[in-house]
Amino acid sequence: MFPRSMFQTDDMDAQHKLLNRVSELLDNGTLISTVNNRGGVLNVENLRAAHEFQESGTAIGKTVLEGFAMA
Repeated sequence: MFPRSMFQTDDMDAQHKLLNRVSELLDNGTLISTVNNRGGVLNVENLRAAHEFQESGTAIGKTVLEGFAMA
């Protein structure tokens, strides 16, 4: 997805158009996210819990940890 910007190709706007189209499809409900579990901020405890959940065999979809815990 990123070679156009990495290599400054002549058709770099194609990536922009593609990402805008994907965001439209997400916004109008045509595409549905596979995120089913939000595990809180990214820290050691939440990462361990998310990893255990994914290994449990009961996880469906994605488990997402967001941002970083501030020390």
